[in-house]
Amino acid sequence: MQQLAAASTANLSRERQLLGKRAAYLWRRVLRVSATPHQVALGCAIGVFAACTPFFGAQMLLAGGLAYLLRVSVAAALLGTFVGNPLSWPAIWSASYVAGAWMLGLDPAYAAEHLAAHLSDSASLISASIRQPTPQVIDAAVVNLSSILRPLALGGMLIGLIAAAVSYYPTRRAVRLFQTHRSLTSHPGA
Repeated sequence: MQQLAAASTANLSRERQLLGKRAAYLWRRVLRVSATPHQVALGCAIGVFAACTPFFGAQMLLAGGLAYLLRVSVAAALLGTFVGNPLSWPAIWSASYVAGAWMLGLDPAYAAEHLAAHLSDSASLISASIRQPTPQVIDAAVVNLSSILRPLALGGMLIGLIAAAVSYYPTRRAVRLFQTHRSLTSHPGA
């Protein structure tokens, strides 16, 4: 039993190290994007915003489309969506749901209980609609999900805007410092 616990702890430690290395790699990629610091930072902030939305599977499309429309770094926007990952989704979606429920005038404590009660029903209805896609089953899944999706989408936009604003300034500063350092080291006499 102790060997199993030790192996589990070792696996968790390796996973944390790997996640840290991946995060560092993505951060270096953001810093190296070829654009102005504002374009990179705003692109990254757009990606962070999109990662906070509940539109799972379309977050990269949303980030890329918004970045393209605003004429900022699409690459940085796509990299910014990696803020949303399997480790951060529970926190993002919980905060989004509670914020959305609060914005809709619902009691956040009631909203959390409502979410917990309907989550298993929603999962089973979605599973049933995939296995047997009849109009009745799909309609039941949509009706059940709509009570969850409305506060989740509204709160996700609020949480996304806050996260985007918080991520913009440090990213802009880091990109500016990185680009200044890179230009000084590549042109030492200039």
